[in-house]
Amino acid sequence: MNVSAILLLILLFLMVIVGGEKGANSFLSLCLNFITLLIMLILITNQLDPIKVTIIGCIVISSITLFFINGINRKTISSLLSVILVVILTMLLTYKMGTDANIQGFNLEQLEYIPIQSSGIHLDFSKVVFCEILLGLLGAIIDVSISISSSMNEIYKNNLYITKSSLFKSGFNIGQDILGTMTNTLLFAYIGGFITLIIRFVKVNYSISDMLNAKVFCSEVFQIICSGIGVILIIPITAFISSTFIFLNSQSKQAKKSDLID
Repeated sequence: MNVSAILLLILLFLMVIVGGEKGANSFLSLCLNFITLLIMLILITNQLDPIKVTIIGCIVISSITLFFINGINRKTISSLLSVILVVILTMLLTYKMGTDANIQGFNLEQLEYIPIQSSGIHLDFSKVVFCEILLGLLGAIIDVSISISSSMNEIYKNNLYITKSSLFKSGFNIGQDILGTMTNTLLFAYIGGFITLIIRFVKVNYSISDMLNAKVFCSEVFQIICSGIGVILIIPITAFISSTFIFLNSQSKQAKKSDLID
């Protein structure tokens, strides 16, 4: 048994011990999401459009993560709709800017290797960067969205007379509290990924100007900023969709009760 298998078993054990049934479901959803990612990679390498495949893959991964762990209910449906909308908006906002800036993120060693591979498999690697952005962003916005949606549902259950605008403000305030920690999480996750790159720049005596203008460095910074935009957008969108869903659901229940009384 290799190290990866042992660590996987330890992860499963801890998730079941700490999370119980939900922990086991979380582990299973993790495996399903990994399979989804593999299928996405196969489709992309078979020359399907990377962005379309990634958007569909994000929807599938979000559905598995939300519905498999939390069930199908108004808070998970609200969260899923919010995530889908933010994924599409983030792509629309960043794609044009990234394309104009020719963001690819290949370092000097890859510049000789990538053109050969691009001509061989006919894949637009500039689009792959946007796929990385969406996938890197996905976990964060799902986390923020379900946290806001779940909190808003609990607020409504404990105060059935709350107004829609007050509920929206509560959800927005909850999102503001999450925003600072989540943007830091994304920042350090990406920085952890290119610490070796920064060390390399220092070792080869890059100046600050050379470092800031290096394509691979700009690509990493671009991904951090785009992910931050996505995390910011998920807050008002989830607060709005969740408050709308909750009140539409309550109105339909009241209508059914009145019909029964009549």
